[in-house]
Amino acid sequence: MLKTIVLITSKDPKTSSHVGLCVDVAKLHGATVTGFVAIDEDELRNVGPAGPGAFSYRQSMVQQRVENGFHDAEESLEMLRDVFAGEGIAFSAHEAIGEQDQRLTDAWRFQDLAVLPSQVWQPGLNELGDEESLLHFVAMGLRPLLVVPQGVEGLPKKALVALSGSLDSAKAFKQFVQMRPFGDIPVHIVTVGKPKSGDTPAGLLASAVDYASAHGLEASSEALPQSDQRIDTLIAHAEEVGADCFVIGSSYRHFMLFTRFGSHATGLLRDARHPVFLSH
Repeated sequence: MLKTIVLITSKDPKTSSHVGLCVDVAKLHGATVTGFVAIDEDELRNVGPAGPGAFSYRQSMVQQRVENGFHDAEESLEMLRDVFAGEGIAFSAHEAIGEQDQRLTDAWRFQDLAVLPSQVWQPGLNELGDEESLLHFVAMGLRPLLVVPQGVEGLPKKALVALSGSLDSAKAFKQFVQMRPFGDIPVHIVTVGKPKSGDTPAGLLASAVDYASAHGLEASSEALPQSDQRIDTLIAHAEEVGADCFVIGSSYRHFMLFTRFGSHATGLLRDARHPVFLSH
């Protein structure tokens, strides 16, 4: 199920946790990896208006930013090539010009999984993207995404699956079970409060456990009480049960309307210290 991976590169791939985890996943599944980088030349040229007598200085600064952006991108891809060559993993590079989210959809089109850091780097720019920028990839239709914070080492050993009762969370759970990105690890399935579907927490969880078991995975479950701090509850419970990755669903429509799910996804991507498998 998992044979092709697109990997968003970083300024220093040799020390980036998401690159290390991508190596582990690719080895586990015998997958090929496409390294992706986009140079947004329009953004690099956006340095604001020039003051009186400063036009030539502005032009020089713009040109330098663009040159630095292309240089950083090429250097990053070369480091990625070295990483995957050293691991004996088939690797190709995809370099694009333009807005990162739109170009990434082209690279992702025939990939099984997209792996990216929790703070996405753009060549030539000093600032890193935040958790909200990751949701733009969801809005563009990329799924599933594996978002990896810095500091993660090795393959996760246990997954915490958050079920809300929505079809989106069920889709993410089923995709995770079918794809098995980290192998046959146990899953701990939880609800927080009353499911959106109208099911009882016990009924929804029993069906989910049956599904995981039918696919050969060890599964446990727990109904957590209603909480206004759902993400804090999930993160704390993951620590209690020894889960070191999260599985959560999203909704394109809800994201675009900036409704409740957006805050949940943003919070988990911001605060989680473990990988997040995100789908919709």
